[in-house]
Amino acid sequence: MSSNKDRSGGVAVRMADLLPAMQQTLSAGGEVSLTITGTSMVPTIRGGRDQVTLAAAPVALKKYDLPLYRRDNGQFVLHRIVAAADDGTYTCCGDHQWVLETGVRPDQILAVTVRICRKGKQFPVTRRSYRLWVRIWVWARPIRRIVFGTYRAVSKLWKKRTQP
Repeated sequence: MSSNKDRSGGVAVRMADLLPAMQQTLSAGGEVSLTITGTSMVPTIRGGRDQVTLAAAPVALKKYDLPLYRRDNGQFVLHRIVAAADDGTYTCCGDHQWVLETGVRPDQILAVTVRICRKGKQFPVTRRSYRLWVRIWVWARPIRRIVFGTYRAVSKLWKKRTQP
């Protein structure tokens, strides 16, 4: 098993190596907490800083659920469900993305997020303020490219202005 120190000082382990123990814990009714990597769930979850707590997924997931699934190429992904199709598949999208991933099958779903630890503060995904945020953010998906582009441009100008 390969591992190394992550930014928080913890041990980083490859998901493929962790999967058997994770599946055993989830099938016994337990929960698993993971520090997320990557940027696809910004601004909701920041890679290297925030954690999610996962539990076994119910038979059918719903729009706005946040499952951990494995793509056919073996890649592990934590993205939000933005639609459920009649054939039982899901359409997912990261909160920092605007391109939809269609056809995510139930057999690819490994777990579902039940809690998020953001900036050291933990809250359940059933919290009203979080559920409201998620609905607004999913609704805003078509304009995310503009929002993020504007933010990057303003940040770049601000940095130039404040540097000596």
